[in-house]
Amino acid sequence: MPSGPSAEEILAEPGFPRARSAYIVEMLEQHEDQPALNQMLFDEGRAFIFLTIITMHAGYLPDDRNTWPTIQLLQQEMTKHGIASGGRVRDLVRRLSDIGYLDVETAPGDRRVKLLKPSQKMLSQDQRILRVYYRPLHELFPVPGYPEPMRGDPQFQAMARQIGFAFIDHARRFIMANPTIAFFLPRQAGIMVLTKLMQLWLETEADAAQEISFIDLGESFGISRTHVRELLRGAGSQGLLRLRGNSVTLEPGCRAGFDRFLADTMAGSDLVYRLARQRLAGTT
Repeated sequence: MPSGPSAEEILAEPGFPRARSAYIVEMLEQHEDQPALNQMLFDEGRAFIFLTIITMHAGYLPDDRNTWPTIQLLQQEMTKHGIASGGRVRDLVRRLSDIGYLDVETAPGDRRVKLLKPSQKMLSQDQRILRVYYRPLHELFPVPGYPEPMRGDPQFQAMARQIGFAFIDHARRFIMANPTIAFFLPRQAGIMVLTKLMQLWLETEADAAQEISFIDLGESFGISRTHVRELLRGAGSQGLLRLRGNSVTLEPGCRAGFDRFLADTMAGSDLVYRLARQRLAGTT
């Protein structure tokens, strides 16, 4: 399998600014003015449970009990990664079920066991998430492009999620090595606020301050204006931006950190794509 582009090669591509803009537009279209969705996904525990349930479902083999997507298996994964306690897992599973993202079914041949099954609503949401991350790659490398995730192919989705799950620890390492993302990502809706600020900066591509509304930002992403203000003050104390009243100026290091995160994510997504295509070809 030929190797894909590295993060450094992606950053050096003349078309990278165009790919970055495509990513920002796709991400904001997915999450802006969707407060309920954002409250569910922009929490590390909830997002990890969402992904784990999708992955367990993709690897489910009815004849292999070890692959059964039970709440016990989900709790084991959460504990292994230090994400959430057993009680919180059950609460989040109940929440996903209440909003129509998750079905609970009886295991075939054992009525005592309950299996977690993502609903079509949840699978469709995951397809949209995948499209967000493949949009910049499709923009940067349109030939041959990334047609499967762009059209929401369910076979690719299942294979990509199984493969990508193995890279979670690697992704955490490159996130923690990036001061910009290490600050924004763990905070509720932090990455979305940063993405919106990047969009505002790109509208001028100048170091001039951007006028913002704490209320509008908060309402867009399902957080309070107080949270927005404290988030930006914290980022300012880290040297990532300058905040004066309602004016925000992103520092060059902050913008570079966003670009590096996007390039790392694109390189990882390309690798998952190549591995998924290879494995799918081997099953036909």
